Amino acid sequence: MKRLLLGIMVLWLWLPTEAQVSRPDIVRLRKTLTTDSLHARQKAEELLKKDRKNPDLAAAIGSEFLRRGRIEDAEFFYDKGYHMKRISPTIINLAGDIALSKNDQQKAEYYYGRAIYFDRRHPDAYYKYARMYAKKDAEKAVEKLQTLRIYHPGPQIDMRIAEIYYESNRFADAARTYASLPIDSLGKTELTNYALSYYFMQQFDSALAVGEEGHKRFPRHPAFNRMILYCNTELKHYDEAIAGATDLFQHSDNAELQYLDYIYDGYALNGLGRYDEAIAQFNRVLELNKDRKDVVKAIADAYENIGDYDRAISYYRQYADKLEGDERTPYEEYHIGQLYYQKGTDERQTKELTSAKTEALRQADAQFAKVERMRPDSYLGPYWRARTQMALDPHTEKGLAKPYYMKVIEIMTGNGEQSAQLTESYKYLAYYYYLKKDKREAMKYVDKILDISPTDDYALRIANVLSAG
Repeated sequence: MKRLLLGIMVLWLWLPTEAQVSRPDIVRLRKTLTTDSLHARQKAEELLKKDRKNPDLAAAIGSEFLRRGRIEDAEFFYDKGYHMKRISPTIINLAGDIALSKNDQQKAEYYYGRAIYFDRRHPDAYYKYARMYAKKDAEKAVEKLQTLRIYHPGPQIDMRIAEIYYESNRFADAARTYASLPIDSLGKTELTNYALSYYFMQQFDSALAVGEEGHKRFPRHPAFNRMILYCNTELKHYDEAIAGATDLFQHSDNAELQYLDYIYDGYALNGLGRYDEAIAQFNRVLELNKDRKDVVKAIADAYENIGDYDRAISYYRQYADKLEGDERTPYEEYHIGQLYYQKGTDERQTKELTSAKTEALRQADAQFAKVERMRPDSYLGPYWRARTQMALDPHTEKGLAKPYYMKVIEIMTGNGEQSAQLTESYKYLAYYYYLKKDKREAMKYVDKILDISPTDDYALRIANVLSAG
């Protein structure tokens, strides 16, 4: 299964910790920004008038506006807080956040440095500085946090260092750092990032173990239910994956379901043989994202599994048509040919060679002919053309497969290959000449089979019949 990147990464914000304080007046302002944004600034000014000398409040208000992209309003409240008598690192941090929102990293670094200068024990500026450098220079970010350890010893700094590694996609370092901490000390975000670090390294057993720990402590948190679904699917623990899907879809708070959730659920259902349900989930994914090539292919595979070859062919053609340039290879033509071949040889309804089966086999031959033209040095095209012609001539009355088996022999002997396909080609020709009563030619191919496999039962039986005749 193609590894699928999760859409549930917990992204860092550069907004200050103070911006997310839960004091009732800020909570009310937050709601006003959502429900009555036109009057939010007026409400915020009225709030600040009640506490004119509190730069931390000004910073918290400005940060709420900045979080919603209202930079001018954030600058207004920064200016208010900056001109108050008391110097506060929170208002200086807000200036750094505003600079960062304008992609001015140099100015942001200056302000975060100023905030540290005014209060070396205040952690927020260190965190912001580290976050800013997380992807650009992880070691520089970690070094800044190590400085903070002087004033704040304990696991909190290691948690931040782990987050820096996670943000910079250094998942092995992130997982190692999280693993060094007591699991009980990790909260929702830390457990999520810890599990994802293993997931992105494709260490699904470890990711699942962390996800299950998170689920045990936070059973309704979607990140952990999602991890249980995804990892169990990757590990082919399909029953457990379906249980995780049930928790994600039905027993999670604010799950905000994503197309990957339906993809993984579809794969798990497919793995259990519940093909109709899998197809329903894959179709739901296409409703959310029509350009997902892998989902179109998954639908084709699911229809193939239930023997609905017409729909399998239709979806696989759609998948192949979405491939661009070098993405499309002879394999796509070969697989479409295989679907037609399966349709033409399916005996579940009848063993008779009906007109529908005959047409499917002709289509299969056309596909394998494409493969032959695209890869003239490969036996694959002529070999499957031979098999298709055998299905059209099951009693070898017309010898339809003969020229293609001859081509297989030419290619494989030219390459020095000896395989089951070469032996099959010799067996067909031995039987063909046997039916034609050409003992000499039949025995020639029997000898070739015995050169490869001296105890081959089929060749020995024909040899005995030819000798007796």
